[in-house]
Amino acid sequence: MHPAPPAPRPRPRPAFARDFPGSPGLDALVEAFARGDYARVRADAPALERASDDDAIKQAVRTLVERTRPDPLAVALLGLAALIFIVLAAWAIAHGRPPARG
Repeated sequence: MHPAPPAPRPRPRPAFARDFPGSPGLDALVEAFARGDYARVRADAPALERASDDDAIKQAVRTLVERTRPDPLAVALLGLAALIFIVLAAWAIAHGRPPARG
């Protein structure tokens, strides 16, 4: 008989979330964030924010959602890289020559 596998350890809270107020709904969102399930955070956050009367919980939910958004600098750099690629590809197509036959 094989021993049962160990229970998964709970993930530590992200450093920015250590001071968040205690709430079952918020704790579930923080756990989803720690697992990398950002889609769940974005999907469940609006309902939790509407259902809560506590301003601290509402602010914590907003902070979690904000941290799932892409970094604006990364988006700009990705766009710049795509633009450079398109320009270089267009230049290569317009000015390229077939290889010499030998």
